[in-house]
Parts: sequence; structure tokens; C-alpha cells
Amino acid sequence: MIGSFHDRLVAARDNNHSKDHPFFNLWAAGKLTKGQTAFYCTQHFHYVTEYLNWLAYEASQIPHRDVKTYLLENLGDEENPEDRHLDMLKDYAAASGEERDSVERSIVLGGTDQLQNWGWRMVYQKPWQAALAGMFIGLESQFLDICKKIVPALHQYYGYQPHAREIRFFEEHIHADEIHGAKGFAIVETYCTSAELQNLAVKQIEEATVRRWRYMNSIYWYALHGKIDDTPAVNERTA
Repeated sequence: MIGSFHDRLVAARDNNHSKDHPFFNLWAAGKLTKGQTAFYCTQHFHYVTEYLNWLAYEASQIPHRDVKTYLLENLGDEENPEDRHLDMLKDYAAASGEERDSVERSIVLGGTDQLQNWGWRMVYQKPWQAALAGMFIGLESQFLDICKKIVPALHQYYGYQPHAREIRFFEEHIHADEIHGAKGFAIVETYCTSAELQNLAVKQIEEATVRRWRYMNSIYWYALHGKIDDTPAVNERTA
């Protein structure tokens, strides 16, 4: 039985939710090193940098003032020069033994690059309603549950006190993404006014979850095994 449009949106996200990725399972159990968690932050930095660019592009294209205003407010919160969210990632990396400024210079893994490029294709080629579904529900709303999973581990296993500056990025996004996620659902449900738009929105969420899972695969293999990807080497003499 097909549920409501809202139920379909939630199911499209939860059927392949990155909170269940082995990398986050290890983090939640305290089995990653601080350096491995810091490496995750480097890739998240590269991904979010492009996400904010997608947000700015969509804000320039959408005709509805309420949606445009929300996107610009969201962008303003993220890029506030006095409390920039991406700088919070650098704070965590520095607390984990990495050079603060090395985050921006770090390698961009193949899975991260593919997620970035997929996002640009989405915002350029898909109706804005479907693109926002992919962004807000397929990507951003996942991070709420990811943070809920790893923040207790940051307290229990990694020695950070609640509300410590070093982990503000993760703690604050529990609150911020709960608000952003709810607003994202409301926008998509309001403006996907046809069956075609609703189906496209669901499809973009499904694609977003796949891209994010592959992005996490890249992080897992590089951070834990030093591999660029999980493709085994081929012995040419026996191939």
C-alpha cells in the first residue's frame, strides 16, 4: 500500500540512511581514532562547501519569495563570518591533532568528488522542487540522525565535555538540522503539487542517499585502510 507523500519521502531517505554506515557504527562504538574522525571532517568540509554553493544557486533561481528567503537565511546561518559552521569543522580537526588549515588543503576523495558533481547536475537539470528534496531530505536531514549517533561517543569515548567548542559542529547540528529538516519537508510537500513532481522528489532523495553512502565508502576505505577506493588490485599476469 502506498502511503502519504510525506511517508514516501521519509521512506526514500531511511531505506538507505548513512547513519547505518559501518564508519558511523565504529565511531559510535569509540573504535575509530581521533585522526580517523578528523579525516571524515575534511571530506565533510569539501562536501558542505559545494552544498552551500548549490543552495546559493537555487536561491537565485526560485521564484517563490518564502522559499528564496528561507534558503538565504539558511545560507546566512552557515556562512556567518563571526561563527562560520565550516570553521567549526576545523576546530574539531585541530583538537584531534590535525593542522587546522590542512582541512581545506586535504585530498578530495573520489566519492566526495562524485557527490559534489552529482549535486551540480541535480540543481542544473532537475526542477527546483526535486532538487531541494534531494538536498534537504536526501542529504541534510540525514545529518541530524548521524549527529545523534556520534555525539554520545564524543562524550563517552573521545573525552569531550558537552558543549565543548571542539564538538560544537556536531552538537549544534542536532538542533539546527531538526529545524532545517522540518522546513525542508514542508517546502517539498507544499510545492510538489503534481504526481510527476512528487515522484521526481522521491527519486532525487533515493539518489542522494546512494551518493552519500558511496561517499562514506570512500571515507571508510581511505581512513581505515589507506585505499583510494575498495577496488582490489588486479594481477595482470593472472588476469
